Order: sequence, then structure tokens, then C-alpha cells
Amino acid sequence: MGPNLTQAEGQVFGIGCKIFTIAGPVILYGVFASWVLGLGYWVLKLIGIF
Repeated sequence: MGPNLTQAEGQVFGIGCKIFTIAGPVILYGVFASWVLGLGYWVLKLIGIF
């Protein structure tokens, strides 16, 4: 038998949302970490270290 396609979510919102439950925090952490590192680099550049 094939997959159960009678669910309201379907494949795009069902499986797609499952993927982003793992990828969401990873993307958020990456964006936040790059923002913090960029801010630190900018401050050090203002001071004259870089």
C-alpha cells in the first residue's frame, strides 16, 4: 500500500515541517552566531586591532 495521504497536512506541510523542527534551531543559531561575531569584529575594527 502507498503512503497515507488522507492527513490534513499532506507531504509538503507534514514532512516539510518535520524537517524544519531540526533545521530551524540550527539556522537560528547560525544567524545569531554570525551576527555576534560580526559585531565583535566591527568593535575590534573600531578600536584598531583589525
